[in-house]
Amino acid sequence: MLKSLNFSQLMSFDLYDLAKISLQVFDHCPVHKSTLYPFVEDVRESLKCYEETFQRRVISFIMERKTLQASRRDEAYIAFYRLVEAACHRPKKEISLMAAGLLEVLLKHAWQTQSDGYQRQSTCLPSLIRELEEHHLDTIETLGASEWFDELVHAQAEFDALTEEKGIGAFKDISVRETRPILENALRSLFWITDRLYQSSPDEELGKVVFNLNNVVRKLTTKVERDICANVLSGMES
Repeated sequence: MLKSLNFSQLMSFDLYDLAKISLQVFDHCPVHKSTLYPFVEDVRESLKCYEETFQRRVISFIMERKTLQASRRDEAYIAFYRLVEAACHRPKKEISLMAAGLLEVLLKHAWQTQSDGYQRQSTCLPSLIRELEEHHLDTIETLGASEWFDELVHAQAEFDALTEEKGIGAFKDISVRETRPILENALRSLFWITDRLYQSSPDEELGKVVFNLNNVVRKLTTKVERDICANVLSGMES
């Protein structure tokens, strides 16, 4: 089984490395070629666009913060969306019907990190949050999703605060903030289909792919944890 990975914890160069290594792993996988091909190529094309924006500029500290916060916002939305979606399958009919109604609201706004551009995300998500706050807080609380929704609201507020900081103005050229979410979601889709294939029909070659990807995720996770500890220690008074 593939290890889960929170993409928002990865710096821009870590995401780049993850995509490059993942493509190398899948390019040497001899099984399920026809099924995996469109997902692999989606990552390859997404990485190509990401690489162009990644290599043609040096990320300023504030730009990197905004790029990571956009990713955290995406993760918060995905977590909230999936919780509501899962609640649709609860055995208690009252709960499942409430969840289904709330899911319709989310789908109506059609905020999708995979297909929407940066500007559309930045416009549609605040609109969704406002509607939920005005009309659906009771439903969210009944579903036990208040904390998840609060995390989404907080992530959006943090993103808005960064947008207002000096030096973040509009960019005419497409940048990492546009290409990163596309690459993240291409990787999510590839990892998802790989995990489903392996669980439904385990074989040795696909098992090697899962093993190698888990090693990469483990190393990246360890690096993130080490960086967090270093930051905490550097901020401690001696």
